[in-house]
Amino acid sequence: MRRKVVTFAIAAFLACSFPLGEAVAGEDKTAERLLTAAEGLQMPSSEADSSWHLVSYAGDGLPEAALFGEALGCPQGGMTRSDFDEMLGTLREVEPWMDAGQASSARGFCKLAKVFEHEFGEAKAVYRCDTGGPEIQVYFVGADQAGLVGLMTVSIET
Repeated sequence: MRRKVVTFAIAAFLACSFPLGEAVAGEDKTAERLLTAAEGLQMPSSEADSSWHLVSYAGDGLPEAALFGEALGCPQGGMTRSDFDEMLGTLREVEPWMDAGQASSARGFCKLAKVFEHEFGEAKAVYRCDTGGPEIQVYFVGADQAGLVGLMTVSIET
């Protein structure tokens, strides 16, 4: 009897593992595409390439700013949510006063916007956590069946 239970448990584990493996592989490809698109990007306030980190959170859809902030430990009232396309629209504008690195970064934000559009369609947003200092944590996220997936960087605002 014990042998049948063990065999059943192993079969059940393997049956459940394959769909999960496909989901994880899909998430890995999304993560790879996002990180590749973010390489070399710098937030406008930065003097060098920004550091980008992959983030993912369980959940269903894009949460309200207060709920997302609470989950991340952002001070009460410090988290805001912005329209993704509007925020990226300002980041991808090439201005005449920009140096070559800034202009290249602006064009890179165009690529990042396309990756997010391809992966998440309209289910995307930008969250900003203001802790009261010059460092603002910025989360570019999209929602899919697995939850929220995206990138986090820091913007220096003085």
